[in-house]
Formats: sequence, structure tokens, C-alpha cells
Amino acid sequence: MSPSRPLPPRHGSLLLLVVAAPLVAHAAACRSRPADEEALSLVLPRAPELVLPPDWRTLPLGAFEDWLLAALPETVATPLHKASLRELARALEEVSTPAPGGGQDPLAVRAALILGRSLHPASAAILIRRLERRALGPERWSDAGDCVAAAALARFPNPQRYAQRLVPLAVGTRPHPDLEVRVECAATALHAGYAAVVPFLLQVLRIDTHAGRNDRRDFAVSPTTAWARGRAAEALSAHAGVPVTYRFDGSIAHREEEAARLEALLLSPAAAATR
Repeated sequence: MSPSRPLPPRHGSLLLLVVAAPLVAHAAACRSRPADEEALSLVLPRAPELVLPPDWRTLPLGAFEDWLLAALPETVATPLHKASLRELARALEEVSTPAPGGGQDPLAVRAALILGRSLHPASAAILIRRLERRALGPERWSDAGDCVAAAALARFPNPQRYAQRLVPLAVGTRPHPDLEVRVECAATALHAGYAAVVPFLLQVLRIDTHAGRNDRRDFAVSPTTAWARGRAAEALSAHAGVPVTYRFDGSIAHREEEAARLEALLLSPAAAATR
């Protein structure tokens, strides 16, 4: 995200439909790694194929949430009809069009939520391909759908299968150019056990601190990084198995102390010996 672009909004209850799943819930689903993606979906019972309703784009927000929860329960993997998958893939690209009736509900967020709650491998593939485009939108909320897409992949059965493709979007020579999306990719990768993203997330925590001046960052820092720092703290705390005590609006001293505490928990020689 360029320095001039402000923080994207927290996407309200819609985002919570994706990211509120407990981070420890993946363990049972990760016991086996089937050879093909169709077999992977059998970790959850398979629901009948779903065809998108014609008004999914224009439903009022509350009605859309009600439909989403009823049509795509978390207890099953729901395959989507091929035409519906194509429609959702196109909708993920529509990042510059406001929500029907205005407000902070870009169409790409709806598409990412549907794909994410489907929990079917074909849906995950579309989310991954969208993220690998490394798109940088023009508006403050242009990255909303991509943030939801990255968060959604943590909920799929065997998230390692997908998260390994998120690691290069978080760290390496070609990370995602949008900081918020990059942080969400790192959070999902860390949830799936890829600790290579920890140093990057710690750098995010140290933004606008005295300690952070010594960091050699490969990302631009905007004036509004509270959301990115908060998500980094959540991901690192979950990985360390400790409560989130970092306050994104805390003092410089508090934020430095929290970053140092999490670094000691995750990167110290003693911590490495216990992992």
C-alpha cells in the first residue's frame, strides 16, 4: 500500500464471518494430506452443489449475511456450480466499484466471503489465484476483498496446502504490494505453521517506534497502519499461545515492549528450542 493511501476499513460483521473461527481448530483437519484436491474436500462432508442466487450482488447487507450463513454452513464443504465460480472470480476483480447502495461492502468482499465459506478446494484455488495477481487498487478500500480472501484460506481443511503459496506473498523477493493484504497472507501462513513470516510481522509491529528505525523494511509505511499492526499482533500472539495485549493505539513505549515480548517468545534461542 502506498504511503498516501489510508487504512482500509474493518469490514464489520462480514469479515468476522471469515476470521472468527478459532485458530486452533485446524489441528484435526491437518492429520492427513490427500493426494488430490477432491479428496481433500472429504475432510468435511460434501454438501450439494450450490448455484448463486441471482440477487447475491444486490441483497441488503443483513439479508446477504443471513443467506451466507444459511447456504454455506461451516460443517460441510459446499461445491459451487462452475458458472457461479466463474462469476465469483470475475467479481473478485471488481475492486473499484462501490457496494450497491453505497457503504463499505465492495462486491469483491461478498465474492471472497462466499468462496471462503464454501470450504471447497475449487473455491480456495480461485482465492489463491486472485491473491497471486498481487493487485494494488486505487481506493482506500480496494484491498477489502483480498484481505478477506487471505483470511478465509485459514479456515479451509488442511490450510497448509494453501498457505504455502501465501508465504511468497508475505516474504521474499515478490511480496504482495499492499501492506494490509500482505499482513493477512502472513497471518494465514503463520496459522498454518509457516514461521518464516514472523520477522516480517514483527517489523510491522515496530512501525512508528524507535526500535523500528533500525529495521530494513521492504515495504512502504503509510500514516495509518493501525489495522495492519493489530492483525500482526493477533497472528503473532496466537502463534505464541498468549493473549493479545498489544494495543495498536498504545504509546510508543508500550508498542515497543509488546513487539520485544513477542520477539522473545518466538525468536529467542530458548523459544526455538521448545518448538
